[in-house]
Amino acid sequence: MLNLKFYLLSVQSGLANLHTEVASINNKLDNITSCLDTSERRIGDIEDRVYVLENALSEIHRLREKCDDLENRARRSNLHIIRLPEGIEGKDPILFMEKLLVDVLGENTFPGRIEIERAHRALRPRPKEGERPRIMIFKLLCFPDKMCILRRARELGQLTYQKSQNFPDVSAELQARRREFTEARRLCHSLQIPFSLLHPAKLCLSLRESPKFFINPEE
Repeated sequence: MLNLKFYLLSVQSGLANLHTEVASINNKLDNITSCLDTSERRIGDIEDRVYVLENALSEIHRLREKCDDLENRARRSNLHIIRLPEGIEGKDPILFMEKLLVDVLGENTFPGRIEIERAHRALRPRPKEGERPRIMIFKLLCFPDKMCILRRARELGQLTYQKSQNFPDVSAELQARRREFTEARRLCHSLQIPFSLLHPAKLCLSLRESPKFFINPEE
């Protein structure tokens, strides 16, 4: 009889310990469940934020491209001249540029009187004597006049005036995109493949079969 009571007491003690352990496990499971719920909410919040950020980055990229396109459209009729001696334009840069273009390119280059809307030096401090002169930027009133200048410059090989050179005026970002084709253009020169760099930054190869266009230099 005593042995039975002792056995029952042992069983009750074991069950009590088991209940305690089960309660502890349940408590831990509740904590784990709570942590998982919190983690799921945080992950959900992060996913929502990532989605918003991805959309924002996509919109920023689209707006950046649009701004660059608008900037280049605003510069569509612009040209700039480098190494033009500082101060040679005098007090009337517009009149000076109109006369310079006619003198260098010839009167027959333009169908009518060439008109320049504005002309000015690059907006930076005036260089000291012996330093490189600032770029001269000018905007033509008529876009066809710009095309006449570029076409005539290609015919002459290089448009120069007192060691100055003429280039289209484009945004810094577009200049960087065009520079990426430098190696490809050198390769075309070495292989004697006719090519042209189209606006905004597209390389055109004039092949016998048909022209091919590339917008990525790695292609």
